[in-house]
Amino acid sequence: MDNRIKFSLHLNGWSFETDEKLSLRNTAEKILINEYAPHMKGHIFCPECSANLFRSPKNKDFAANGRKAYFAHSSSIDTDCGLRTKKVDGKKYATEEEARKAIQNKELVIVEGFIKEKPIPPDRSATDYDATPIEELNGPVVNVSIGRHRGDSFKLPSKFKTIRGICNKFDENINRYFYLPNSNNAIQLQDLLLNIEFVTKVDDIPRIYYGRITSSFNAGKTPKNIRMTELRYKHAGVPDFYLKLADEKQTEKGINQNSKNRVVLMYGSVTNNGVGLCIENLGWGEFALLPVIYENLLYPNI
Repeated sequence: MDNRIKFSLHLNGWSFETDEKLSLRNTAEKILINEYAPHMKGHIFCPECSANLFRSPKNKDFAANGRKAYFAHSSSIDTDCGLRTKKVDGKKYATEEEARKAIQNKELVIVEGFIKEKPIPPDRSATDYDATPIEELNGPVVNVSIGRHRGDSFKLPSKFKTIRGICNKFDENINRYFYLPNSNNAIQLQDLLLNIEFVTKVDDIPRIYYGRITSSFNAGKTPKNIRMTELRYKHAGVPDFYLKLADEKQTEKGINQNSKNRVVLMYGSVTNNGVGLCIENLGWGEFALLPVIYENLLYPNI
């Protein structure tokens, strides 16, 4: 069973009944399952709804039935939380005001698209840009069908995002709701992420995939040639899975012959690569390496 709560928020003295959720998010310590200690009992909270959590089992890595240790909500507090139960139809909002407040509180992100070309502001040089890269740009106000009642849609501000921006604040983003292009719902990021190890066929619909790199090499002699980055994959009848993109574009994002075991996120379609599969022709903002510190949120140690 997948543990939906990847980490808890630990803060002594904070109360779900009386204190502000933003104060918890801004000051609490993020605690992974294997970082939990007995003195934290009663002081760990859900990163989405802020309700009290507990660890089960308390002091072991596995329960008697073999399930890995996990965080769970206290039964004494009833909340409408996507980490409590997986919401197949995503998050719905009663009013446009409620949805706008969720955006302001960084609980909801409306994505108009992922940046295709590297943007360079007119008053800054490329060197300045590389030092402080842009990870999102304001998009237009868009009509979004996330109303709680059938047919309800709201006009909300959107963003042009990068996968790198999502990766750089991955621990915060994984519990946020994202409304992606051509979507019908706002879905929690962890439910949008697809492990390429479970992909077995071509899929024309762009999605956010992730995989662990096993090797990477330039298939030609110049930076313009394709770099073949192989991802961990094993399926009968499908021998391999690659990220295929120009060497210069991948090396700019830190992907090279020394990238073995790093995790890469990609927004794109799955296509054929001979008898194997691949993701290719991605834009500048459509792929990035996940910082090592966050890898255990996708590949837990226990």
